Amino acid sequence: MFRNIITINYKLQYSVPVLIFFSIVLFSGCGDVEPVTTPPPPEVAEISNVLKNRWKLGYETESLDLYMSAFWKEGYFYWSDMATDDRIDDDVIFDNWEEERDSAIRVFKNYRNIEIEISEPPEVKILNEERTKAEVRNHYKIQLYVPEGTSLPGGYEAYYAEGDNIFIFEYRANENGKMEWRITEWRQNEYSKEEIEAGWKQ
Repeated sequence: MFRNIITINYKLQYSVPVLIFFSIVLFSGCGDVEPVTTPPPPEVAEISNVLKNRWKLGYETESLDLYMSAFWKEGYFYWSDMATDDRIDDDVIFDNWEEERDSAIRVFKNYRNIEIEISEPPEVKILNEERTKAEVRNHYKIQLYVPEGTSLPGGYEAYYAEGDNIFIFEYRANENGKMEWRITEWRQNEYSKEEIEAGWKQ
């Protein structure tokens, strides 16, 4: 995951941008009738919990077992466009769970600190009548810092990447027979350096 990254100069302390979300609640009614708010389906909270407390937290804390528990081992697939929409020769594809695990091990070995921001709540679309399969979309930002006393080419101290994720979640029985949501497919649309810098200027 997160294989297309651009360098950011961190010789001075860098503050992670804070995303500020604005929500407008419209109240309308007549007499004593109270507004009705439809709660999101339970799948949204369960899927969001997997993304925040396994996928994101596991990667940030470099906890391999926690991170990999966000994915189903059987039938796992990953694809990234490497920020080149018009090319397919540089796409990265994993067609098994072990390749995702090996990639995480390499990242954890080479970086001392990882920070991730994800959009909340994720966009969730149930794909079947049985409600056991869902398409989930979110936006991510990630920064990876090299160990103290080391630097990247050019004297940089960190990498930065940003983009959009499209996950397929499935509701299955885990190793202990308990039903839960996990990721079975992950498609990553990464932003190019130009797209990232254009976003900073807005």
